[in-house]
Amino acid sequence: MKKLLLTATLVLAAVASYGQGAVTFANAASTAITNISGGGPGPYPKATVQVGLYGSTSLGLADDSSLTLIGLTTNTFIPGTFSGGTRFIGANPGDTVTLQVRAWSLGAGNYATYEAAFASGDSTVLVGKSTKWEQVTGGGGNPTQPITGAGRLTPFTVTTIVPEPSSIALGLLGLGAIALFRRRK
Repeated sequence: MKKLLLTATLVLAAVASYGQGAVTFANAASTAITNISGGGPGPYPKATVQVGLYGSTSLGLADDSSLTLIGLTTNTFIPGTFSGGTRFIGANPGDTVTLQVRAWSLGAGNYATYEAAFASGDSTVLVGKSTKWEQVTGGGGNPTQPITGAGRLTPFTVTTIVPEPSSIALGLLGLGAIALFRRRK
């Protein structure tokens, strides 16, 4: 009975994934993620970071705020390069989707997502994201489409988070400037 249930589950999973669009979530040295944390002029060393594929079935997006994480994140196995396997997006093979790669170091907070790392304001974290692009998915008997190639993933850099100044800090800075100028007169 257990074997029958396991077989039925595997068949259903295969049928469900057969109808979806698929992309290969991996890059190569030509699209490696680099690390600017060392400062100074480039070239910068390749970064060891967490990487996530973000996407949407909507096209022509003005910004990347509506993109969501597709599947699990992966690590870079050689600094700057990753191989996260096949990701499914879209209802059917041949659908055009919007994609973006985001990367972050775990930092002191061990952040599980790009959003958490970015929102933390943690200066020990490196964050970065590629430009977004649109591509056709594969799957369903067609080759799975890689995210690399002309018009797709381009190299990008992860950098430290520069926290936005709080309104209290700006207010105190303004009061300090007023006090300094009043003292001079």
